[in-house]
Amino acid sequence: MQKRLIWVISLLMLSFSISAKDFSKLYQKLDKSVVIIYSDSEQVRAQNNELVSFTSSSLGTGTLINSEGLILTAAHVVNSADELTVEVQGRGEFKAKVLSSYQAADIALIKLITNQSDFPAIKIANSEKTKIGEEVFVIGTPYGLSHTLTVGHLSGRRTQKGLGKGEIEFLQTDAAINQGNSGGPLFNSKGELIGVVSYIETQSGGNEGLGFAASSNMVKRILIEQPTIWFGLEFTVLPTGIAKALNVPQKSGLLIEKVAKQSFADKVGLKGGVLEAEIEGQQMILGGDILLAVGDIHITGDTSNYLSMANYLKSVKKGQRITFKILRNGHIIELSAEKPNIKIKLI
Repeated sequence: MQKRLIWVISLLMLSFSISAKDFSKLYQKLDKSVVIIYSDSEQVRAQNNELVSFTSSSLGTGTLINSEGLILTAAHVVNSADELTVEVQGRGEFKAKVLSSYQAADIALIKLITNQSDFPAIKIANSEKTKIGEEVFVIGTPYGLSHTLTVGHLSGRRTQKGLGKGEIEFLQTDAAINQGNSGGPLFNSKGELIGVVSYIETQSGGNEGLGFAASSNMVKRILIEQPTIWFGLEFTVLPTGIAKALNVPQKSGLLIEKVAKQSFADKVGLKGGVLEAEIEGQQMILGGDILLAVGDIHITGDTSNYLSMANYLKSVKKGQRITFKILRNGHIIELSAEKPNIKIKLI
């Protein structure tokens, strides 16, 4: 009886070892295309009647998707960055610029500023072909530990409505994801890129097996086929009461808190704030422009309002000017800039 029990246990262990996949070869092949992104953001604050500048830094992960240094990452890693530095394994560090960003789906494209080419690139795969329950893995920089691999399963697909860009789809996984993994690749068991790591649901602050990545099919539809303008803004939507207290001549507006250098908002001439404040329990930075309207679409704070703005921006042809009405120092003024011609080439 005891021999038979040992035989059954041995058989179970053997079957487990056979089913367990070895990702070492895939890791060696794919890891050279995974990069570390260092993001620096300059902040200006009013302190003791003086303006003080300081730089805040963070890091994330990205994936090379063409040989000329085009990189896929998360929008929150790069959206308000004034300077980006990318570390490419075996090639050194490069400055980079943001080409396109869509915050609602937390996806962005950046480009290395270099004349070099032949970077090791990974093709964006069809995320629909990976089924729930299949093994997936992530390569990233959790807590600064570069080129770390974690393995899990595709746990589900979560969709929600987007603003003028169709449905937003996130892939759910139990592969360990932590701070620093943001923007990194989610691969299926064949080593195909099926997602961009975005965020985790957690009560402890660390990984609890509920990680989410923007699906590769959504990335292709939003960033590749119809690239979105990188505005480079941080802002607060003003509730009606606070808007009234700030003498805003309408029920709502967007309080501009930060404008990234060389972003579209920077080219328009929008200005961020300098004074940290708390009004009715809401943290905000005062002193910047208050955006009242984009084109003829006035800010109301309603969801339908943002959909109208998204549709307006989509309707403006490349080279045409986009107008912005703002409140600055008590005066209403208009600013404008030409819609940029964003070209994305994967080959």
